[in-house]
Amino acid sequence: MLFLAVFSGFLAENFREHQVEHHREKQYMITMLEDLRADTALLHKALDYWNERNKSVDSVAEAIRIPLSKTDLNKIYRHFNRALDYYSFKYNDRTIAQLKNAGGFRLLREKDVANKIIAYDQFINDAVVNIAAEYHQFYMNLIGLMNKAFVQEIINRIHEKYNNNLPPYSESTWIDSMIDTIRSPYTDREQVTAIFEFKNALLSFRNNFSNMSWGYTHLLKYQEELISLISEKYHLK
Repeated sequence: MLFLAVFSGFLAENFREHQVEHHREKQYMITMLEDLRADTALLHKALDYWNERNKSVDSVAEAIRIPLSKTDLNKIYRHFNRALDYYSFKYNDRTIAQLKNAGGFRLLREKDVANKIIAYDQFINDAVVNIAAEYHQFYMNLIGLMNKAFVQEIINRIHEKYNNNLPPYSESTWIDSMIDTIRSPYTDREQVTAIFEFKNALLSFRNNFSNMSWGYTHLLKYQEELISLISEKYHLK
């Protein structure tokens, strides 16, 4: 009788532990879905913004012509703050960090879910992080050349008034007046060289966006597939 009582107690305790673990597993998947859905919404917003930003990047590139007399400086300054606005995306690793640090992956009975989460995390930390770092290098190089090729005071004044939005065409006279009165200290030859180098860097920056687009489009696919898989396997909405 004593043996049966001890054994029954052991079974009851074991059952309780499994129930606790199953509850933790479900909670992990609930918060994982929250993270994924929040990230998906942010990533859609980021991709839309980058596509709009790239229109201004293209406008700046198209406005630069050699000889310099053919360059549309008004158009360049109108688009600068939008074109060079740096908007980055960082995924929410709240649940994944808990799964890794607390040994939570062992709780996941659905191994296809666990494997998909691990692959998702690896894709971010290998591909996406490296692509974003490379893109940031292109951006910083471009900013350095911009400060040499153009007048930051004009850019700042437009930013103070319109932030990263495009000034209306009605402000063209105001922008032209700043271009005429706030002059670059460089000689025409130096300015031509600086603007030529800037355009090359701008085109490289624009071209590198194809890597960004590839990385974040694939990341979005990973997120959507994980949302569908977790929702199905754990009967979550």
